[in-house]
Amino acid sequence: MLHPICKLLAVFIVWPVAAIGQNFGGNPSMLKWKQVNTPQSRVIYPHGIDSQAARVSSVIHLLDTATAYSIGNKRRKWNVVLQNQTTNSNAYVRLAPVISELYMTPDQNNFSSGSLRWDDNLVIHEQRHMQQFANFNNGLTRVFSFLLGQEGQLLANGITIPDYFFEGDAVWQETLVSSQGRGRMPAFFNGMKSLWLGNKQYNWMKLRSGSLKHYTPDHYELGYQLVAYGYEKYGDQFWKNVTQDAVRFKGLFYAFNKAIQKYSGKSYQAFRQDAMDYFKNETLPATTSKQPVTNYITSTQSNNVIDYLFPQFVNNDTIVVTRRSYNDVNAFYLLVNGRQEKLKVKDYVTDDYFSYRNGKIVYAAFQSDARWGNRDYSVVQVYDIYSRQQKQLTTRSKYFSPDINEAGNEVLAVAVNTSGECNLHRLDAATGKVMAVIPNPAHYFFTQTRYVNNNAAVSAVRNPQGQMALVMVNLTNGNIEPLTEFSFNVLGYPFVVGQMIYFTMADTYHNNGNAKPTDRIFAVNIQNKNLYRITQNNNGVYYPALSTAGALLYSEFTADGLRLVKDTAVGLNELVHVNRPVVNNVPAKWALQKGAAAVLNKLSPQPVGSSDYKKSFQLFNFHSARPFANNPEFGYTFYGNNVLSSFSNNISYIYNRLEKSHGIGYNAVYAGWYPYLLAGAEYVFNRNIDTSLTGGIHFNSAKVYAGVSLPFRFIQGRTFKHLTIASNIVIEQVPYVGIGKNVFTNKAVKYSSTFFSFSNASRMARKNINPLWSQSISISYRDAFAFVKSKKLVSRASFTLPGLLTNHSVELEAAWQKRDTFFTDFFSNNFPLSRGYGELSTRRMYKVGFNYHLPLLYPDWGVGNIVFVQRIRANLFYDYGNMLIKFRPGQFATFKNRSTGAELYLDTKVWNSLPVSVGFRYSRLLDTDLTNPGAVNRWEVFLPFNIIPD
Repeated sequence: MLHPICKLLAVFIVWPVAAIGQNFGGNPSMLKWKQVNTPQSRVIYPHGIDSQAARVSSVIHLLDTATAYSIGNKRRKWNVVLQNQTTNSNAYVRLAPVISELYMTPDQNNFSSGSLRWDDNLVIHEQRHMQQFANFNNGLTRVFSFLLGQEGQLLANGITIPDYFFEGDAVWQETLVSSQGRGRMPAFFNGMKSLWLGNKQYNWMKLRSGSLKHYTPDHYELGYQLVAYGYEKYGDQFWKNVTQDAVRFKGLFYAFNKAIQKYSGKSYQAFRQDAMDYFKNETLPATTSKQPVTNYITSTQSNNVIDYLFPQFVNNDTIVVTRRSYNDVNAFYLLVNGRQEKLKVKDYVTDDYFSYRNGKIVYAAFQSDARWGNRDYSVVQVYDIYSRQQKQLTTRSKYFSPDINEAGNEVLAVAVNTSGECNLHRLDAATGKVMAVIPNPAHYFFTQTRYVNNNAAVSAVRNPQGQMALVMVNLTNGNIEPLTEFSFNVLGYPFVVGQMIYFTMADTYHNNGNAKPTDRIFAVNIQNKNLYRITQNNNGVYYPALSTAGALLYSEFTADGLRLVKDTAVGLNELVHVNRPVVNNVPAKWALQKGAAAVLNKLSPQPVGSSDYKKSFQLFNFHSARPFANNPEFGYTFYGNNVLSSFSNNISYIYNRLEKSHGIGYNAVYAGWYPYLLAGAEYVFNRNIDTSLTGGIHFNSAKVYAGVSLPFRFIQGRTFKHLTIASNIVIEQVPYVGIGKNVFTNKAVKYSSTFFSFSNASRMARKNINPLWSQSISISYRDAFAFVKSKKLVSRASFTLPGLLTNHSVELEAAWQKRDTFFTDFFSNNFPLSRGYGELSTRRMYKVGFNYHLPLLYPDWGVGNIVFVQRIRANLFYDYGNMLIKFRPGQFATFKNRSTGAELYLDTKVWNSLPVSVGFRYSRLLDTDLTNPGAVNRWEVFLPFNIIPD
């Protein structure tokens, strides 16, 4: 157990740069791994993606020399693992241990990350994090590293460098070294633009920490604006100087803010405001008094953000749409003359895209592999809005952006395999059988694709150079004809109406005074390829659809969510003659032309050799250390993980101040096979039992254990299910020393532990306190089958269901314990007693509990950029406990333990990024507490110290 002070420090070790982390034991055991090993990096990858691995290695080498000048000159060799078995599109860098993982399945949402080839997109961003960490271990930060290892640097960096800088600076590198990057994409600025257009004037801490009731941009967008402004206004050495002062703790408290003031000559508050004003002027027209879009057909809600996605007409009066909000998970809805009818909660998806025709919705749903966390699937689902029935069309597949044809007998979907190859598949709508694979000799990456007729389709594609175009695909012979010119203007979401294709595209085609780049609706004629601008909006609009009556429907990005707009006066009035982007509209354009500008275009990959990668490489790999203090025990633990996260181990030193004993222990888990293998050992010297004998009884103890664990996950449909079965056996030898040798005989204590747990939970919306529906059960059985003959069975269960109002929930709990009659409990106590009562463990115990969780306030209030309170919530509870106690042979007594009370929670963001909930509990004891008979009222304060990730 960690001492509370140590645990509080550990809060800051959870580092926000790694938004996701390694799946321990996540890679299938049959995968064969290779590596490209150079002085700059070790790129580790599964067999079959050699060319991508070589390019990743080349990009790292290029950027290591081209862009390091702006962050520091130190280099560090990084392990980069390419994961190709998952459908998630993401990446991360972490420092404990030194590793980066790139998830190689590209994103279907072109407006999220852009159109650059996916491996380039990932490595450009993550390589900047590698440069940051390599240069952020100076000054006082090195003391943290000496004491705590790599986690020590994370702790120091987390205190001194805000997460918005890490991500904003990485987006800056994307934009600087390539011909695109998110800093050139209008969609990337939708968030702040929506606040400015909506006259939302939130304070800085709210923008930084986020809100549960109002929309706020993420730290990527916010960070980029501050970082880009710093480079633009103060030069390419500005942030290197700022961060070096910060990691050295110059100025101690608020070192980062003070460094900005030092090198800009302005206060941190003034610098922030100047950056926001600069980007407001760069991304919004000079005047927005004439707002072109006013005919919304969806309303807003107080203290809620609602998104309406991918609207499509069922008929001229009825719309089918995906709706999601801070109160509700995404679901299909029908909108009929202002009335909204919920059809079905969607299966879990990674992309909300769907298409509709003749009563049938088709979409791609996420499903996990039961055992391997880095392998999952994207399957095609077909939902009938009339029968309200859903059918799964494919299994263990990787299909995306499906469309169903007019006749309803065929589905066209984007297929992406583990080699990165992308094709369109024609599927039988009744069986899911692959009817045809459309060839792709140009190696395009297909995204949203729609039927034009039975023999042709239109698709938004990305070419290997990172440019996009709308293309016509012949479904019989595979011929592809561009309908728009390839450019770095992102486009997507085509909708077919006769000979016209309506779609969203980044509009940088003109610079006529007041206009600014944004995502607008365009239309292209299939026959003559004339391109028309349809809307003149100031912020991004997406997902166009037309009714048979000619009404245009789309979603507009606003501060209240994506709202539906219906325009009945659609015309092809503005022909776009110049199909080239105007680059001088990009914010921070002066700084983007300096240093390593567009250096990626100069990449000339050199031939690199590859070799087999041994999974045993750096197997123990001790990288960090944490002190712990749980009076009377104090000590230090050293942690190690191998690169592929299949082996975890630690070594601990323990000192007991009461016994004056010393101990050392070792624990290890191997997760490379189907069951996890667990093993460990501990030896404690000079333990002491105080007796009336002179000096007491001294002894040493040695303990070894071994076990197995079987973890499973079943993420599919509308619930997340997890199952774990584990068992281990422990042998503890007690050799006595000193006078104890003359009194006691050495004994070996043997006991086993078996554990079972199962949970099933529905998905949660942003403001949900608990899943609306969930069930969990756990059973543990421990048996000391030698020495003391002690057994103990503990079972626990809980269930949640909706409460009376939105975001209220009812939680029902039950627990039961039975153990043998041995005079004391040989095992640790993990029974959940009625709240407020002292710990007891008797031969038979049971408890039932009732909880009612409800939100009270959403204050959005903070202190000193350290703690920001997003929500205050309460839990009203009642516990009924019953225990059977044996006083003497044949005499038993039953005692009740009833209590009632309330818990108050403050859901906060610490350091503007880390979620931490602080709790206060009042318990009114309705029966006598046997451990403290006079107690009636109990007050407790508790912190969630268990947030350190595995």
